[in-house]
Amino acid sequence: MELHWQLLTFIVCLQLLHSAGFIIQSEVRKCTYGHIDKLLRIRCYDLDLKEVPQNLKSSVEVLDLSHNRIRKLKTSSFQRYTDIKFLMLYDNMILSVEVGTFEPLTSLQEIDLSNNGLTTIPLELFQLPRLRNLYIDSNELTSLNLQALEKPIRAPLEYLNVAGCELQELPDLGILPKLWQLNASMNPLQNFRIDSLANMCHLQVIDLTKSQLSQCGCQQVTNHLMMLGASPKFVPVCLEALDIRECPLPYNRTIHSPTFASCQTTLQFAETRSFWLFGAGCFGGVCFVLLIVIFCVIHCRRKRAQRRKRNAQKRKPFVISPRNAINNRQPEDEPLHCDIARK
Repeated sequence: MELHWQLLTFIVCLQLLHSAGFIIQSEVRKCTYGHIDKLLRIRCYDLDLKEVPQNLKSSVEVLDLSHNRIRKLKTSSFQRYTDIKFLMLYDNMILSVEVGTFEPLTSLQEIDLSNNGLTTIPLELFQLPRLRNLYIDSNELTSLNLQALEKPIRAPLEYLNVAGCELQELPDLGILPKLWQLNASMNPLQNFRIDSLANMCHLQVIDLTKSQLSQCGCQQVTNHLMMLGASPKFVPVCLEALDIRECPLPYNRTIHSPTFASCQTTLQFAETRSFWLFGAGCFGGVCFVLLIVIFCVIHCRRKRAQRRKRNAQKRKPFVISPRNAINNRQPEDEPLHCDIARK
């Protein structure tokens, strides 16, 4: 009995403290829903999640899972969310990604896997048909192995960020005809080869700041970018100009190489294909509109013809009276008579 009264007294005290504001009830945080540029966005930011939640709307297009405690991505993680276009997974604890995890995301355009513990890049990302922007910076890619990568890749990459990954050289992803910006800053790049830039014929911006490029490498990159018409703003400043015998001009290994020419051919083919697809789409649209107009005109004419036919059937036909069929009828005679036809 005494224990019962003590428990009751404790509960009453807790309620009084809570009502007085000394005890603040912890707020249960949940994923929030919203829209951005007419896209369904679900924000699960900083919720201490340990895995990808499976109770979200399957039609999500922008999914923010950043600042959580996710350690592993499984093949079942995104199977329900095939409409995702933008996926944020930065600042987690991701150490491994099962093969096939990103395969269902055929609509994915951008993914951010930065600030995790990855030791390699999931190769299936490079086969996604719409992936344009890839952020994989601040991971441990010291022993990056891309020998199993299928080339040329399907992903139309335009932006690639591999900054701060302890890379000794630029990753060889094959021909990247649409890549215009590459961030490889804060990497040692001690094994950098100027040939690796021949795969990027559309390159406009490259960030190599805080890298350990050799003096010759710095000079070759600067010359290459100037020949492309790009700015060497984010290339380490070359302290002194080396003689051409010590540091040969890079053009035979870059813009005059077969790889660069192949890259340009691929880019031109892609642009021509896009132009013809656009033209075909416009032509198809015009034809569709013309077909609708022709159908409407024919339909209106048929309606009018049917209306005239119905009106003609409602009229009572007139016939000439037999009394008028006299050959010797004179003009001063009585006027013509008409008999109404009777059915």
